[in-house]
Amino acid sequence: KQWYQRRVRDDLNLELKIITEKLATTQKDKQTLSAKIKLLENEMEAAQEENLQMKNENVELEYEVEKMERERNSQQNELSYVEREVNLKEERFTKMEKAVQDVVDACELYG
Repeated sequence: KQWYQRRVRDDLNLELKIITEKLATTQKDKQTLSAKIKLLENEMEAAQEENLQMKNENVELEYEVEKMERERNSQQNELSYVEREVNLKEERFTKMEKAVQDVVDACELYG
């Protein structure tokens, strides 16, 4: 009977030792996983900050593009205005040139 009790006690002690080792391993695994999770959270936070910065840069670039488009449109409008002015002046010059030619022709005709 004593031998049996010692055997059961040794078996239980061995089981307790195995369970304690598994618990220690599990706790180490938990610490490792917690550290990995923290690292991933930090990486995710850094990526979110970088994403926000890129969005801000994108907004700034869009603003610059819009500004350049407004400037281009303004210059295009100014060019159109100048072209109309040139056309009007060319028409006036052509009319004056014709009037001068008519006077020259009349002078030659009536001499």
